[in-house]
Amino acid sequence: VLSCSCLPDLREDDDPPCTAENKPAIERQCNVLKSDKFKVCHSLVNPDDFIEICIYDMCQYDGMKSALCDIVQVYVDTCKNHGVTIKWRNSTFCPLPCPSRSHYKDCVSACPSTCSDIFASSLCEKTDECTEGCECDDNYVLSNGNCVPLSSCGCRDDDNNYYSVSSSWSKSLTSK
Repeated sequence: VLSCSCLPDLREDDDPPCTAENKPAIERQCNVLKSDKFKVCHSLVNPDDFIEICIYDMCQYDGMKSALCDIVQVYVDTCKNHGVTIKWRNSTFCPLPCPSRSHYKDCVSACPSTCSDIFASSLCEKTDECTEGCECDDNYVLSNGNCVPLSSCGCRDDDNNYYSVSSSWSKSLTSK
C-alpha cells in the first residue's frame, strides 16, 4: 500500500495587505477600469481580474500610483491585442514623463524627424499602427535621443554624409 501525504499550505493569504483606512480609496482608484473610458473593451476583456491585481499591488506598495498606472497599461495593451485602442492617459492621470523640449501624445510617428533626416515624419510610410509616446516640441527635432533646436542641427556633404554642428570635416580635392 502506497501512502502519500501533502504538506500543509503555508503560503500567505491572498488578501491584499491593505489597512482599513486606505483600502476604500485604493478600490475606488482601481475601479477606474470599470469607467466609460474603458467600457468599449469590457465585452472582450473583463476588467475584474485586473482590478483585483491592481488592488493587491497598490495595497502591497502603500497606494503607489505607478502600480495603478502599470496595471491600467496592461489592461489597455490587452485590449489593443483584441483590436480595441483606448486613449487613456492625460496630464493628470498617469502622465507619461517626457524629456525636456518634448510633450506626450497618444499617437506619435514611428519615424520622428531628426537632425539627420528632418523630413522623416512627413515621408514616413503611413500606417494605422499608432503608439503613444513623446514628441519633440515645434521647431525641435531628435538628435541622439534628445530634442534639439533645428538651428543646432549640422549639415550634409555632397555624398549625403551627415555632420553635427560641433564636428569639423574637410574634403580633399583631387584633379581629374
